[in-house]
Amino acid sequence: PILWLKQILHRVVVSESFAQSGFTMLTMRQLSKLVRETGPVFRFGSKGKWGMGVAGASRMSITTDVQALESPPSFPPIFQTVAKMPKTAVLSDTSSTPETVGKDGAKTARYVMEPPAFPRTMPYGYGVSRHHISPMELDVTFDPAVHLQIEAPDGVVSDDFVDIPFPMPEGVKHGFNFAFSKPFRLLSDEGVRALQSVIDANKQFAKSSERIPRCLRGLGYRSKFVRDLNFDPQTIDLLSAMAGKPVAPHGMHMNMSHTNLGRPVKKGEPPAIVDQWHVDSVDYVCVIIMSDLSQSVGGDLQVLCKKDVRDNLDFLSKGVTPDLEHLVRTIQYPGKGHAIFIRGSHVLHRITPVLEALEPRVSVVNSYMSRNVFDADSTRYRTFVEQDPEHVSKVEFSRHTAWRVQGMMQYITQEVEWGTPKEELASLMRKAAADLEKAAALVNQE
Repeated sequence: PILWLKQILHRVVVSESFAQSGFTMLTMRQLSKLVRETGPVFRFGSKGKWGMGVAGASRMSITTDVQALESPPSFPPIFQTVAKMPKTAVLSDTSSTPETVGKDGAKTARYVMEPPAFPRTMPYGYGVSRHHISPMELDVTFDPAVHLQIEAPDGVVSDDFVDIPFPMPEGVKHGFNFAFSKPFRLLSDEGVRALQSVIDANKQFAKSSERIPRCLRGLGYRSKFVRDLNFDPQTIDLLSAMAGKPVAPHGMHMNMSHTNLGRPVKKGEPPAIVDQWHVDSVDYVCVIIMSDLSQSVGGDLQVLCKKDVRDNLDFLSKGVTPDLEHLVRTIQYPGKGHAIFIRGSHVLHRITPVLEALEPRVSVVNSYMSRNVFDADSTRYRTFVEQDPEHVSKVEFSRHTAWRVQGMMQYITQEVEWGTPKEELASLMRKAAADLEKAAALVNQE
């Protein structure tokens, strides 16, 4: 059964070029269908020996019809080396990794993938507009020696909301689940100026949403500086160490350096709303403050130190009620270029209204995900359908799903051992099939 399974997966594993070029809804459904219809049929012979037949073998070919964009602008993909990580990583208890039963009891699959490469072609309107726009005429060349000033935080907070020194002591790492970091320096003064110049060059594409008064998205498609900042290996190493697992920029690249734009507020004026109580639609975010807040009142990060709020509609609709205010922690940024890393998909948080500010409060939000493809995926597709052009969000989410399923297939073809129980093989394939089916239904608005 292992040989049969690897032969099939060799044909259906999502290749790099396949994931880069995009794929149709039919293709995701075909992959899922293949798992169900071509599964091995195990039979015992007359002498107790097992044999194998293949159901639906004549239906094993897969084709895809991918339409290319009309003369899309292109640029070399980013192949910047990210620190090599082992194939396995310790998972949290809240992981959605499929449990597989073997002789030793329950086991879990773990597979850490290389991050998905940035697309070779840019979407129409660069993702920031539904209409044609010209490329950026000027961009800054990212130089980590000039633009970064990495000063690690002195502590992180676990998902039990216990303060832990950073770097974490060896005895703490086992079983640690990350919630958020203390503030830390990330950008140098020159880095702040360079990133601000990219923001200023794209402000005309800012828009509003139900939750955020004014924001800017898609900067990764417009600026190589932004792409290189998000893929910077030193930064990723630091964030991975804080998270307790290898992370990478999120596969939906519209999220690269999402920018929230505030406004000055004079004393006595109505406060500026920045961001209300919410959980994020991606696993992790690194929020960089771009403004001098020393003369501001408000605009601080607040987190609710309470577990299991992600899918609690009461919290998401009402926010924090007075009886829970004692669980709220307020975190202030020391200055420009400082950041906070947070597992925003599981920690309820907000930015307090700005009551007074001499300059607009501007923050840049870089999104990250776990590189373990069996970890829970916190991506909320509907958020991005509402925020981004449809011709971008559907393809980005499909590629993101393809990358995860590619990793699941590679785990089977490269890591599964001889004698793996059939229940474990079935669990792995069904996990991949379920992810494809779910993505297909979401993208097809079913």
